[in-house]
Amino acid sequence: MILIACGIAFAGGSGGGGSGGKKTSKDRLKVYAVSVMSGGAAWGQFEKGFLEACKAAGWEGHYLAPSASNVDTEMVNLLETAITNGADILFPVVTNEDMFADVLIRARERKIPMISVAGGSEKYTDAMVGTDPQSLGRDAADALVRAVGNKPIYVAPMQTRLVNPVQDIQRQAFEDALKKLRPDAVVVDRLECDSNAMIAADKFAALKLGHPELNSMISLDSYAGLGAAAFVEEKKLQGQFYVVGIDDAPEILRAVQQGTMSCTVAQMWYQFGLDCVELAKIVYDNYGDKTKYKYDNRTGTAIIFPQDVDEWVRKYGIDMSS
Repeated sequence: MILIACGIAFAGGSGGGGSGGKKTSKDRLKVYAVSVMSGGAAWGQFEKGFLEACKAAGWEGHYLAPSASNVDTEMVNLLETAITNGADILFPVVTNEDMFADVLIRARERKIPMISVAGGSEKYTDAMVGTDPQSLGRDAADALVRAVGNKPIYVAPMQTRLVNPVQDIQRQAFEDALKKLRPDAVVVDRLECDSNAMIAADKFAALKLGHPELNSMISLDSYAGLGAAAFVEEKKLQGQFYVVGIDDAPEILRAVQQGTMSCTVAQMWYQFGLDCVELAKIVYDNYGDKTKYKYDNRTGTAIIFPQDVDEWVRKYGIDMSS
């Protein structure tokens, strides 16, 4: 049975407590992904891929997330719950390594394999899947320059939080690449939205009032792009304010088609869900033997402009009605 929860502790459980037992990846393992949120343009796709891959593997898959997005303390508590309930494998999203350290150390002491998703380090986890943050930042800069053309660039990057280790790398890579591509470009401000499109829209409206020259943004959180697209639609700024989104959820691709978003930089969230389970099989069966697998399993990104949407949707089987 597959269980999905947001901040709910499950009682009982018959997990093997890690690969110290005799079980292999072909057995019915109890595995837990602990993420920043349930649903959403990016994590909803990861959740779907993860649970589908667990079902195909014959595993008992649990996807846990805090009741409100991005609450680190609640995520730590959910990892504690997973360990208590006999997790065989953990898939943590490590947003704050210092805060997560104690629970990750306890999991390692119990020899529970851990596949980190979208960040983390070899200090605490066994392997990771996600996007190459340098590649994403460079692609965001390339996408912005292509979208704006010969016009001036006054841009504001927006993150989930301004203190987010992975997104900080992405943003810095964006700014470094933009400086090379367009030395005249100006970063007007750096914003955060806490994965809330309404907050994103309000912040762009306020920033635009104070800085009328602002004409573009790049998203490091999918809701940042959706909020900026809503701002563009409300103010009728199509063709004047350039939004570089992130990810390829249907609502994002529709915004690209409708012209409220200039383009999007796609990460492979559904594929990450599948990949982390496949990687976990190898790690579980070879726990402790790092010659059998590599730690860093990050992929690149793809820039999708309006003319690319139909082919992308066809290639990856995306349901645009959802």
